This record gives sequence, C-alpha cells and structure tokens, in this order.
Amino acid sequence: MKFAVVFILFATISSINGIGPAIGPAVDFLVEAIANGIKENAGKTYVRLVNTMGKDVDVTANCASGDDKIDETKLKDGEAMAWSFNPNIWQTTQFWCDITTSDGKKKHWDVYTPDMDESPNWYLRGQGIYLGKFDGTQLQKKENFE
Repeated sequence: MKFAVVFILFATISSINGIGPAIGPAVDFLVEAIANGIKENAGKTYVRLVNTMGKDVDVTANCASGDDKIDETKLKDGEAMAWSFNPNIWQTTQFWCDITTSDGKKKHWDVYTPDMDESPNWYLRGQGIYLGKFDGTQLQKKENFE
C-alpha cells in the first residue's frame, strides 16, 4: 500500500511538471487494482497462528471448518500461517485446529467462532495458546496444551 501512495504522489507531481499524460493510464490502472483488492477483501475474516514456542520447537497445524480444509502446515519458531474466508450468512462459520509440537504438546481448539469480534491472532507459546493483536500485544491466555 505504501508503494501505491508513493506512486500516486509521484504521478501527481509528474502531471504538474508536464509528464503526467505519459503515466496517467498507469495511475488509473493502479488505483483500479487497489480498489478491486479492497472490494475483494471486504467482509473477509482472517485467522492467523504464530509459532512462538521457542527455539527448536516446530508446530504442525491441521485446520478446517465444516466446508474447508486448510493444508497441513509446519511452522518453525517465529513463523506464521494465515487464511481468510467470508463467514456464511447464517453466522455459523467455525474453524478449528489440531496442533502437535515437536516437544510433544497437543491441542484441538476452535480458532474461529461466530461470536469473535475480530479476526483472531493466535500465539502458540510454551505455556499455552494466547489470543492477541496482530503485533503480538494484548496477549490473553485462552487454552492449555493437553
């Protein structure tokens, strides 16, 4: 998005200097692409899992809903996986995950339920599973490992 803002700013300055007609169609294309991207993602919900278990602890995640299966994903420490979806009109969409860690921990839990206020960001840590903001702040422990 920063590139788009810089590009649009450059195009505006260029048009003042008389070279605008040469890049005008490119600006139109870029603005349309940004608008289409925003429209395409409007209403989407995202689920994100981040492995913060610690050095040398890998996580294998198998996640699904009643309608969709997310590919099995192996995460090294510091890596994340995410997917997006549009909740159904009946507000019954639910996703769950089964995770196994290389140090023997396991957990099955609901990673998205219709009563969640925003897209969930899950942080897998040695002490349990936490829900927090995208930047890793405001972590609240929600689950213990089995």
